Amino acid sequence: MSYLASSCNLWTEPVSTEEYYYPAVSDNLPKHIKKGHQLVFSRQDLSAREADLFALMIAQMKSNDWDHSTPHYAFTSNQLSDWLGVDTKHIGSNLSPVANRLASRKIGIKRENTKGDIEFDYRPLFKHIAYKNGVLTMVPNDMLKSEYIEYNHGFALINTRNFFDVKKEYSKRLYELLSRFKSKGYEMHAQSLQELKGVFGLLDEAGKIKKDKSSFKNNSVFMKRCIRQSITDLSEHPQIKKELLFIDSDKGDFGFELIKKGRTITGIRFLFRWLKLGTVDELNQHDAIKTIKELELKRLQDNVKLSDGELETLAIAYHYVGKDDKATKIEETLAKRHFTPVPDTEPTDDIDAFLDKIDTLSEVSGNPEY
Repeated sequence: MSYLASSCNLWTEPVSTEEYYYPAVSDNLPKHIKKGHQLVFSRQDLSAREADLFALMIAQMKSNDWDHSTPHYAFTSNQLSDWLGVDTKHIGSNLSPVANRLASRKIGIKRENTKGDIEFDYRPLFKHIAYKNGVLTMVPNDMLKSEYIEYNHGFALINTRNFFDVKKEYSKRLYELLSRFKSKGYEMHAQSLQELKGVFGLLDEAGKIKKDKSSFKNNSVFMKRCIRQSITDLSEHPQIKKELLFIDSDKGDFGFELIKKGRTITGIRFLFRWLKLGTVDELNQHDAIKTIKELELKRLQDNVKLSDGELETLAIAYHYVGKDDKATKIEETLAKRHFTPVPDTEPTDDIDAFLDKIDTLSEVSGNPEY
């Protein structure tokens, strides 16, 4: 629906005959935030709450919103309270200063110049942000239209509720970065240390560490605060740990391995796997037990190496019957792509006895990996 600026009573700008377009904002929080590759890998320095407000707009944005004119997104205090967990009485005091800071934020979009050199083009995120009369209105910068709505270079599909529930800015940034590789799983290329420092908002427009973040010149500080702590936050989050699995490196680093040139760290490769748990709710006890019997016996009795899809299904079934330790072991094996066949066994109709038998077989066989 559309409204004239004068009827919205949100602006300090002169009254114009231009008609502003306000896309409908659903009271239901979108399940996912769809964020284009360029935005994911842009240089941006947003606090956790600023990132939440920006994500609110991205979650609601559709490509056809731009068919009319630059879209204006309006969120009521009730919507903001429900989605961000802020009491309606405190929305103004909490969000007005955040919106004020966010209005001046710029992001650096990676560009390749005519000589083939990589540069970053800095542009404001918004044309205007206002919080007035219980309504937050956000107007994106139309100079970033293509970055907002074009997904031909891929996109991150970010779980909205989980994103809002992550409280630290660097953990949020890592979550959306890893979400860019959901469909391909464990295939994210190694990232240079310099590029990651830009992604985490530590660099200025000249590519130097910002003055207020000078401690990050020390790579050990960057590794601790941006990488290790963020991985810990995500791996311990009660919901995210069900969808995202981090793996130990050969040298014992949790969730990543270092790329070095001599003794100098030059890059990081994240070690992770997105888990396919979407069908858990569709199972029932009978189906889960049947799945475990069929696939475990295929593996143990028939000495058949299970496919990736079968192992995914088996992990889901174990989760359903409450055997999370077994499910996690399978998921770790999937991530590392190692399979080991084990000896034959006999089936039983009792699930507990059957699982005990599998445990005994595993012990006898030296606890082989899946």
